[in-house]
Amino acid sequence: MFQFTAQHILVMRLITQFELKSQNIIHGFLFLASANSLDYHDIGFYDFIRTKNGVFSPTLQSILEELIIGQMLNKEHFILTTKGLDTYCALASALRPFEDYTDRCFSVYMTHKDNLEKVNDTLHNHITFRKVKQGEKIFAASY
Repeated sequence: MFQFTAQHILVMRLITQFELKSQNIIHGFLFLASANSLDYHDIGFYDFIRTKNGVFSPTLQSILEELIIGQMLNKEHFILTTKGLDTYCALASALRPFEDYTDRCFSVYMTHKDNLEKVNDTLHNHITFRKVKQGEKIFAASY
């Protein structure tokens, strides 16, 4: 079993509340939440790499894989299992100190709620994304 971090709980919240239906969407979604503010946040994801089709965070990917291995995330349907929902409900209050970052996530969701597939289009037009070449880290090493 792995140790839960606030990032694990955040990912579980996003999958549950915003119905993010694929790994690509959640990578793009969290990139936008981190990139849309100049303020660094402890719970944010800042290890994104530009890929041919979008962005990829090794930290986020490892969290998703841990949730799948722990049988808390159904890989095919990209939803939390009963075990995942129970775990999330038990730990959700741990996100209270990070409400400003979860508000960023909510803002990204409200912008794209009618078509979450458009998250990838938005990130391709984001200045932070456009400044780097494919395969490069997007955020400065200072994060």
